[in-house]
Amino acid sequence: MRFLDTVSIFVLVTNFFSPVLFAQSVSEQRRETYYQNLEARARSLSQKLAEISGTEPIPFHSPKRSVLSTMETNPPNASPQTAYDSLPGPIVEPASTPAPQSETLYRADGTPVILQAAPTTSPAIASPPSSVPKKRAIRRNMEKERGAYFIQPFVGVAVPPSTQTFKGLGGDASIETEIGNAVGLSFGRRWDNLEGEVHLGYINSAYGDISLPTSILPDTADGQLEIFQIGARVGYGIPFGEKGWFRVAGGFGFASRRDVINILNSDSYLSSETAFTYDLLLSLGYEVGMGLDAFLAYRLLGVSENGNFDSVAMHLFQVGLGANF
Repeated sequence: MRFLDTVSIFVLVTNFFSPVLFAQSVSEQRRETYYQNLEARARSLSQKLAEISGTEPIPFHSPKRSVLSTMETNPPNASPQTAYDSLPGPIVEPASTPAPQSETLYRADGTPVILQAAPTTSPAIASPPSSVPKKRAIRRNMEKERGAYFIQPFVGVAVPPSTQTFKGLGGDASIETEIGNAVGLSFGRRWDNLEGEVHLGYINSAYGDISLPTSILPDTADGQLEIFQIGARVGYGIPFGEKGWFRVAGGFGFASRRDVINILNSDSYLSSETAFTYDLLLSLGYEVGMGLDAFLAYRLLGVSENGNFDSVAMHLFQVGLGANF
């Protein structure tokens, strides 16, 4: 009797707890499936991150599940910081020194991107050019290379016009002229390449036969033209080569002009007056040593009229040896 009672009680307990045990088994299966799905998704994401970053995927070591618990136990010495450090990250490459006035950013894979400043045309904010400045050529200086003062004596030839006009013999008579000579002295001061000078000179030229308006053939005559001149010039000198120089100058002055003509078997005519002069100078020189310069010069000298003798313009070719100090 007791055995039957005991069996009946076991059957009743079994029928009562069987739904509960079955429900627990189903719940454990669902939970296991859920965790397996999560692990599969994690493995897939780990594989994709590894392909993007170029690293190895995170290893998943799933310990054997226990019947009593499906939760994984943390390995010894594990911590949240260790788990965070084990996550894959970008490969940081040593970045090269960026150019001035630029900003460096990095892509997701770690490669640097340099952002240059936008070009501008505004003079207020435009950066100065980085080109090497050009070297300026040093301008040569006559005052430093030759000296502040100079004195230049000269001699030369005077080439007047082929004929000189004389008025007062019933018309304009034409007097033949000859090549003459010239001698003089110049004294000047230099300021850098600018020059100023005062010069003195004497020019002499002979007269020949005269053609009168009343005669067919020229009459025999002789005479001369004399000019004592003083004037001032302003010029500019340019050194060239090691010892050479070139200068140009122009100026004005006054002269005591004396003209005389003696006509054979006739009268003589003489006139002496103060005349106005102008001259232009081109000169080429070379230092020969000890502060001395040898030079050649061309002058165009113009002298106003003197009584019945017309104005004259003559060419002077000069040579000299000057000193610098």
